[in-house]
Amino acid sequence: MGIMSRLFGRDDAPATTTALDCAAVKGEVDALIDALGQLADAMDQADSPMSNPGWRGRLRDLRSARGDLRLLTRKQVFTKDELFEVLTTVRPLYRGEPPKDFAHLASLNTVVVAQIEAVHRAAN
Repeated sequence: MGIMSRLFGRDDAPATTTALDCAAVKGEVDALIDALGQLADAMDQADSPMSNPGWRGRLRDLRSARGDLRLLTRKQVFTKDELFEVLTTVRPLYRGEPPKDFAHLASLNTVVVAQIEAVHRAAN
């Protein structure tokens, strides 16, 4: 144990990872990936407010989260910590009642919310 570890009360115990049945979670994660893609594609239609920087940012966030999930599921084995690290970046367009500007995306957003919850259930 080094002097800095003793000063700050750190121990040299190895970090533990939480076991995860990747096969059981993969189906739910794949469904979330699909739901994110459908929502992002619907947000990127010709009549969407792409001049709004917030809209473009949310679209970029959805696509980025989808890509991160795809990279994670390409691995044969991943940990619960790795899954939750990526899952924390996945945000639906909104929660609760849809704002009137998003009413046409309500069904797709509902699927995304349901799939986020399904992944959490499958991982626990």
